[in-house]
Amino acid sequence: MLNRLVVAVDGTPASWQALALARRLSGPEGVLAVADVKDLMAMYQATATSNYTMSTGLDVTQYVSEWDKHAEEVKEEVAKRLSDFEGQYEWHVVEADDQQGGPAAALSAFAEQWHAEGIVVGRHQGSTLLEGVFGSFPRWLVTHSALPIIVVPLNT
Repeated sequence: MLNRLVVAVDGTPASWQALALARRLSGPEGVLAVADVKDLMAMYQATATSNYTMSTGLDVTQYVSEWDKHAEEVKEEVAKRLSDFEGQYEWHVVEADDQQGGPAAALSAFAEQWHAEGIVVGRHQGSTLLEGVFGSFPRWLVTHSALPIIVVPLNT
């Protein structure tokens, strides 16, 4: 059993699979740091229109408000899914900083500061073309983090 695991959760099916596995890997003495990475750049890119300016008509405060609302919904779902968890869990919002390496680097740094024994993440389910161009969150962790990384495929 692992006693200190960080698990990335963002409300996607893959992240719920990661949470379920992290729960199984952590015994009654374990502590899970359930982390939602606040990556406003990814949210902006997902909602940007295809015009040359990439403008969505939203200002930054609207993005922050939308992200915070979604994160609160994820936090509530985490509480439901871990309501009968024998160990302990903590909720964390980890702020991504593109100047410091982006969301995966932020999660890795948080996990090291939290003295985690490993990081559990869901497998990337996006476009393989985009993943090849920009990389993926799990791939960055596997190739750069000093901690053991468990990448959970969907339906495990």
